[in-house]
Amino acid sequence: MKLSMKTRTFLCMVCAVAAAITFVRCRSDSYAATNVTATTSLLGSIVETIGKDHITVTTIVPAGMCPGHFDISSQQIKTLADSKVIFSHGWEKWIDKLLAAADNKPILFSINETENVMVPPVHKQAAQQVAAVLCSLDRAHRTFYMKNLESYTSAIDSVTALMEEHRERFASVNVACAELQEEFLRWLGFTIVVTYGRAEDLAPNTLEQIITLSKQGGVVLVIDNMQSGTDGGTVISEQTNARHVVLTNFPLNESYTDAVMGNFKKLRDAIQ
Repeated sequence: MKLSMKTRTFLCMVCAVAAAITFVRCRSDSYAATNVTATTSLLGSIVETIGKDHITVTTIVPAGMCPGHFDISSQQIKTLADSKVIFSHGWEKWIDKLLAAADNKPILFSINETENVMVPPVHKQAAQQVAAVLCSLDRAHRTFYMKNLESYTSAIDSVTALMEEHRERFASVNVACAELQEEFLRWLGFTIVVTYGRAEDLAPNTLEQIITLSKQGGVVLVIDNMQSGTDGGTVISEQTNARHVVLTNFPLNESYTDAVMGNFKKLRDAIQ
């Protein structure tokens, strides 16, 4: 399996901190699952898929909520009680506050800090990084984790191939979209005319400019990000007579492959 430069750098970091991780390793005659925490369902789904029954993962932010605007509580602090590590995206503003308030101090690993992990190639890199951490935590089951990683990347490749078949068709579709969906939509091949932020951050004159640009650019789809709210996209869609599509940036009680295929099918069906 070919690893990217970013993943190789991450693996070096894992090796450097591995010696500092103290825990009771699993034995063949006395097994206990290793506890870890993930900030979002997107990272949690990767851990669950690769770790399976050897890893118990707790997710902090509910899948339908925006992790960037999440307020921690005593309940979230309690989730760290037995965790060896916590996986984050690196942009959660509340993560330092969470760790400072916890009695237990799990080791923090940031996964693909600047990219959207819903994008298949980025997701594969994230899966490689997560697998490296799990192998470091539980070396007795390293082969198990790597085998699951191989199966997982194969599944991602399969859905990627299916989506890539539609790139040429998507390239002729002009869209207005939420900023947090832009990276995924560009990867699919859509033509982005204009992007917009959260509805509460859109001043009336800004919204009017987006509507004007959408009309001038021949926008046929307005694509919202569920976790950011859909009020802004609803207004833009109504004012431009463009179809309104809502995508998710996090799996909703489903696997990553089901979530990304769900997004793809919404887009495919919207332009049929």
